[in-house]
Amino acid sequence: MRNIAIDISEEELQHVCQAYQTLQLFMEKILSPNELYQTKFLQGLHEAVADVQNEQIKEVTTFEDFIA
Repeated sequence: MRNIAIDISEEELQHVCQAYQTLQLFMEKILSPNELYQTKFLQGLHEAVADVQNEQIKEVTTFEDFIA
């Protein structure tokens, strides 16, 4: 696939982003997560949910906390 350059206004970009969000919401309504997302992503999502439920996470308030 080749790269192309496009010129788009802020208003057009906002419309594109709104269209993307509309399509995403629609797809989430009609498809299961297994059809929307890759297996590796779903595994990470389930692990993150389990960590939150088991309180195995720590709130990060500073960059130093983040890199610790």
